[in-house]
Amino acid sequence: MKASIEWLNEYADINTGAKQLADILTMTGSKVETIESQGNDIENVVVGKILEIKPHVDSDHLVVTKVDVGGGEILQIVTGAKNIKEGDIIPIAKDGSKLPGGIEIRTGKLRGVDSCGMMCSVGELGLDINSYPDQIENGIMILSSNLEKELGKDIKEVLGLNETVLDFEITPNRPDCLSIEGLGREVAVSLDVPFKDPRKNIDEMNVENKENIEGLTVDITAPDLCYRYVARVVKDVKIAPSPAWMAKRLNSCGVRAINNIVDITNYVMLEMGQPMHAFDINSIEGKHITVRRAKAQEKIITLDDQERTLNENMLVISDDKKAVAIAGVMGGQNSEIEENTQTVVFESAVFYGGSVRKTAKAVGLRTESSSRYEKGLSPENALRAINRAVELVEQIGAGKAVEGKIDVYPAKQKEVKIPLQVERINLLLGTNLSKQEMINILEKLDIKVENDIVIPPYFRQDIESTADVAEEVLRFYGYDKLGTTLINAETTLGGKNKEQKIADSVSEFLVNSGLSEICTYGFLSEKDLAKCNITGDNPYLTQAVKIQNPLSEDYTLMKTTSIPSMMQMLANNNNYKNQEVKLFDLSRVYQNKNNAIENGNLPEESNILTIGMYGQKENFYTLKGLVENVLELAGIPKLDVRKEQNNKMYHPGRCANFNIGNDVIATIGEANPLLTKNYDITQRVLIAEINIDKITKYARKTKKYAPITKFPAVERDISMVLNEEIEVGEIEKIIQKKSKKLLEEAKLFDIYRSDKLGENKKSVAYSLKFRVPDRTLTDEEVNGVMKEIVSELEKTLGAELRK
Repeated sequence: MKASIEWLNEYADINTGAKQLADILTMTGSKVETIESQGNDIENVVVGKILEIKPHVDSDHLVVTKVDVGGGEILQIVTGAKNIKEGDIIPIAKDGSKLPGGIEIRTGKLRGVDSCGMMCSVGELGLDINSYPDQIENGIMILSSNLEKELGKDIKEVLGLNETVLDFEITPNRPDCLSIEGLGREVAVSLDVPFKDPRKNIDEMNVENKENIEGLTVDITAPDLCYRYVARVVKDVKIAPSPAWMAKRLNSCGVRAINNIVDITNYVMLEMGQPMHAFDINSIEGKHITVRRAKAQEKIITLDDQERTLNENMLVISDDKKAVAIAGVMGGQNSEIEENTQTVVFESAVFYGGSVRKTAKAVGLRTESSSRYEKGLSPENALRAINRAVELVEQIGAGKAVEGKIDVYPAKQKEVKIPLQVERINLLLGTNLSKQEMINILEKLDIKVENDIVIPPYFRQDIESTADVAEEVLRFYGYDKLGTTLINAETTLGGKNKEQKIADSVSEFLVNSGLSEICTYGFLSEKDLAKCNITGDNPYLTQAVKIQNPLSEDYTLMKTTSIPSMMQMLANNNNYKNQEVKLFDLSRVYQNKNNAIENGNLPEESNILTIGMYGQKENFYTLKGLVENVLELAGIPKLDVRKEQNNKMYHPGRCANFNIGNDVIATIGEANPLLTKNYDITQRVLIAEINIDKITKYARKTKKYAPITKFPAVERDISMVLNEEIEVGEIEKIIQKKSKKLLEEAKLFDIYRSDKLGENKKSVAYSLKFRVPDRTLTDEEVNGVMKEIVSELEKTLGAELRK
């Protein structure tokens, strides 16, 4: 929102410079983005009068003029302008003057004749031709003959080009500040000077309400979208350019002058913050205005010559046959004010902001009006604004007001009442203000305080609670006066939970083990899952969470497994010719188990540690040892290792699960050859998935330490021949079960296969270490245990001792 200091002065006596004013307003909540000083790039340009015009002796298109620039100084200027005559008052750039664009004017010769300056056009002064409708674009600027007494005066002062404009950033909760009146009130309170209230006569104006004026009637069929509609009529209209003062003020706020009637609606919008529209009464069929919802596929050509297609959720202003405006956005071309318009209907209405915002977005048309409506305007301002518009019509002689108004106001704005809680406000702000100090600040803002009840004015709909009152008090008490204090309340000391501590320890261990951490997106696509052999009724696909507004087709699903992301990172490294790569990723996966989303619940989230590696030195047992170390670090008790053949992302014969009971807490193995082929990886890839949530669930809270035993160990080796399909884990379970707590360690040291052993046979050898902390074991004790172990292996697994 732009506002000139000259216009703001109408509401408050500004007794400070522009920079200091901007700083003060910014500190009280009205942030000033920029300060624009117009006319700074114009120097030594004055008002002059043409005394004489003679032909140039050596040119048929140039003339030689004598110009009086005041103080008895007469300049000779050569020009080619065709629109000048003797007696004209014009702007003269004297020798050494500067014009916009860095242009400097110096005395010189044109076709051998001295020229001591330059006559200036509107464009050469950097002015908008639309702000000076009586001027021509390619010609000298002709000033009013009344300025003859101002000869020699600085053109900036004469044309009002030396004004300063402040550009404000208005927050969405303050639509009242999208007006000169609202900003003027803020200026007055910020500078602690009286608010002049130049529109007081408008507030006191009593205009009789009528059912119709000049045959015009109004009806609202969508009161939920239109809170109030006020119409007044002006007849004997004379369409003409606006007076210079109005055009100047509009221009300072960045609004182009069009004609007096349209300019009045824009002027009132800027001055009072209430958007308005003006119709030619003859364009309204039946002279009946209806505020209604649009029809499906209803079309209207707006004032910008674009056809807009509407729907039932949009609000329009219509006559008996057609829509004449999109409510709150823009008028229709079919009701435009034209040169022959004689009777005008002024509309001042308030619409539901949410509806205007959605409509403006849907039709691709955001205007000054829509930007104000969408922030929420007060219906109480509508009548004031339309009365001001009619006042301006008569003030500039643009027409004659018809007595009376049409005011349809279905539900009046409610008055808000908030208890003045002095103690609570001081506690919120950390201040020690008295009740009277607070009341003084609030009353300057036109906020009433009656019997300890705060009553905000109609234009402050953002004040709804004690916190809002506290904010108003603080704005003008001064943010800079607040002292620095420590938090005075019970607080919870920050700290990491068990899961976060485990994740940090595991991450640190893996980095120390030579792995590099990667961070991947939480999204993937069905193509990514297909590359990892996940298709059909695979739970990783069927339980995927679909994203309603994906970033792209590559990110349509929430991640159900992190293996596709890991494989892609390994593939990238393989493409970069990195020979040995070891990576890990700590991230979340999401699964829609048991139709959680369809039942109104959230999907299941799990924290998964994924390890991926390839290289000549890496094999299944390297990965297995790494995962075992991770689980041991996390404090996981004894677990089972079981073969896994159903997970299609892994090699069917080189994959295992780490279980606690029937709960799988980790899966490790070699990636399925289909995956390495799909990702163009030329080496074997090893993958592991570890569920951090389950590790946290089963992890021991404290570690148990045992003293070093003083007694020697008894060692035995056992080698047996078994069927190929028997897993070593089954052997270890039997050894542990039959050891009677005498076994300290069982270490697999050999697996052997040969034709002599027989088809589908293998030899498995273990080194067993027996020891107890309270005595030395005897051979008889150990031999007895060994017999039981061998017997159970033979009975349960069909093992044969190898001889």
